[in-house]
Amino acid sequence: MDTEIAEEELRSLAYRLWEEAGCPDGRADEFWQRARLQLRAHDSPTPADRMNDSDEFVDAPDVPRSGPLAGH
Repeated sequence: MDTEIAEEELRSLAYRLWEEAGCPDGRADEFWQRARLQLRAHDSPTPADRMNDSDEFVDAPDVPRSGPLAGH
């Protein structure tokens, strides 16, 4: 999913990552890139999202889950 990342959200995350790394000098680009990648990964659709958005499964019955992923 190619969505535009809000600049304020990107700036905030990059700054937080930089602080967590001990505020190293000269590595701003690294933290901007890491923040951008994290935000894109967060916004990427999961296989379940893709299935839920698919018209192919609109009339499919709900199937109860069991096992370790039940309830997720």
